[in-house]
Amino acid sequence: MNIEKIMDIFQNDIKVAVLATVDNENKPHARHVHVGLANDKGIFFMTNPKTNLYQQLQDNKAVAMTAMKEEDYLIQVIRIEGKVRELGKEKLTEILGNNPYVEIVYPDQADQVGAQVFQIYEGKGFYHSMTQGHKYEFEIGGKLSKM
Repeated sequence: MNIEKIMDIFQNDIKVAVLATVDNENKPHARHVHVGLANDKGIFFMTNPKTNLYQQLQDNKAVAMTAMKEEDYLIQVIRIEGKVRELGKEKLTEILGNNPYVEIVYPDQADQVGAQVFQIYEGKGFYHSMTQGHKYEFEIGGKLSKM
């Protein structure tokens, strides 16, 4: 298992993850987000400035993300804790242009224009195949180590 394979599972097999943030009163919030792109440079997703998520990402750059895939006997869990940065709406077409979820999440063209791309660019990740016992730690943009 390598980082590329883990990110491929995250983007192509799982697709939707739970993103946890805190607001300016340090109250936790969790919601599902679509993983628009996952690669060795990080995890990319989008939100609109009208959302509470957007405001929470402005207030505190620390996030946690987790997702699970279950298929037959195989259960895979990926967890990431790190920092997020806003890449802006200019990157929507470049990064998520071929992603059909852009139009599903934001069917109104006006909302698409306002959508902002965010990147989890730094952090630590954990992959666990619960049924096989495989465990790996990795760094966003970094190394993979078997546990």
